[in-house]
Amino acid sequence: MNSIPSSNSVQPARASLTVRQVADTDWPAYAQQFRDLSFEQSLTYGRAATARIGGKLRCLVLERDGHPVAAAQVRIKTLPGLGRGIAWIASGPLLWPLDGPAPEPAVIAEVFAVLRAELALRQGHILRLRLPGIAFHDQDEIATIAKATGFAPTDRAPVYRSIAIDLQQDETALMAALNGKWRTDLRYAQKSELTLEAGNSPDMQARFLVLFRDIQAAKGFAPDITPEFHFALSGPDLNTDLNYDILIITKDGQDLAGIVIGSSGRCTVYLFGATAEAGRALRAGYMLTWEGVRLSQRRGMDWYDLGGVDFDENPDVARFKDRMNGRKIEAAGPYETHSGTPIAHLIKGVETLYAKLRRRR
Repeated sequence: MNSIPSSNSVQPARASLTVRQVADTDWPAYAQQFRDLSFEQSLTYGRAATARIGGKLRCLVLERDGHPVAAAQVRIKTLPGLGRGIAWIASGPLLWPLDGPAPEPAVIAEVFAVLRAELALRQGHILRLRLPGIAFHDQDEIATIAKATGFAPTDRAPVYRSIAIDLQQDETALMAALNGKWRTDLRYAQKSELTLEAGNSPDMQARFLVLFRDIQAAKGFAPDITPEFHFALSGPDLNTDLNYDILIITKDGQDLAGIVIGSSGRCTVYLFGATAEAGRALRAGYMLTWEGVRLSQRRGMDWYDLGGVDFDENPDVARFKDRMNGRKIEAAGPYETHSGTPIAHLIKGVETLYAKLRRRR
């Protein structure tokens, strides 16, 4: 007679995670399996961003029993003749399966440990990562996991703070959530006989660039990543409909304001905006932002990321976004790990020297 196992029976050990490099052409099929996929982990953006720094793109899938548990697109820039350098995972690794719950801390820790073993210890790179903002990880929890798995905070990669609008609400709820002053300005714009145009044709690009360059000249800023960089993006995971959209507000035939938004996975991201003086008087930016949210909602996206906030450097824009009363984003990281060998310290030294020379230029 077979005995029934007691509740105290020893459970079989869970299989370990294994890491496998996949062809970049296969990356979209893996990345689309994760809810926390955003623009920076799309193949098209990753290819272009890696080429921009003269690096190499690597696509890694972490599996258990042949099933993907996590995935990471890695941009690697090596020192000439050394074959080792800096491996950067922007908005990754992807950890939240599309058809499952948010990852448990033990799984995140295992993923961190495997990535460190592969990229920092075996391949000899300095590994840096910043988790996806739209995953809304608990900062303290991730900090504990990072420390336990050999990672430390770093100021050599950008932080990301933003606000995201939950598009799974209906339009009435979205409108009700807005700050009263924001809603009043939106309604003012809607009553000002403004015309909205949307598309991504070369003509729309050129019109937006006129607005954007005028604002650049007036405010004296130069973005690291330009609209032209995004306009050139084209690839298998960012088709014509879900690559980017340009929205322009006009009145009496004059372009008053424009924005560029990009979409990937379940998230749309505000990328660039420009409003002429005449457009500011008519609150055109409010109408543009609202229409970007509505367009993303119609397409079935889950989140509209307002594209970063910085109350110190750009308080007016930060306040504009904050008054939409969305969910605060503070992406966990960036964190860094390396082997601690002389080569790792050499790489960091060269990076420091290069940064100083660049600032002088």
